Amino acid sequence: MFAVDTGPLLEMVRRSEEGDRLFDAVKRGEITFVTHEVAITELKYLLCRGVGPDEARQRVANLLNSGYIELEQTVHLMDAASLYKCRRSLAMADCFTLALGKGWGIPALFGNLERELISEMNREPFDVEIVFLSDLK
Repeated sequence: MFAVDTGPLLEMVRRSEEGDRLFDAVKRGEITFVTHEVAITELKYLLCRGVGPDEARQRVANLLNSGYIELEQTVHLMDAASLYKCRRSLAMADCFTLALGKGWGIPALFGNLERELISEMNREPFDVEIVFLSDLK
């Protein structure tokens, strides 16, 4: 199981080659996901910019209604996410993904080798295992 950030979700709903491979692994039960409301919000606005608000809402609803992903409420993650944000130079959504991973005791899955994450990993190790989509090949 992975705490999944926006990047892998975006790849799946955009139906990229990497996203399709990931979704197929999820459908086969090889990988399971949990995400948080901030990642879903980010996913909606990124999709909206490309396909418009109605299509973005529909694609996200299809993903959430598929039964392949569990959604954690941010209220359960706020304290841990705020500590990551306080101590690290990271995007807020990334802090929520890390908080989710830590809280559930699972790795955090990010889409690409994000510069801020790499920089922070080199500065000081995280207390959560970090996996990138490219690591799953």
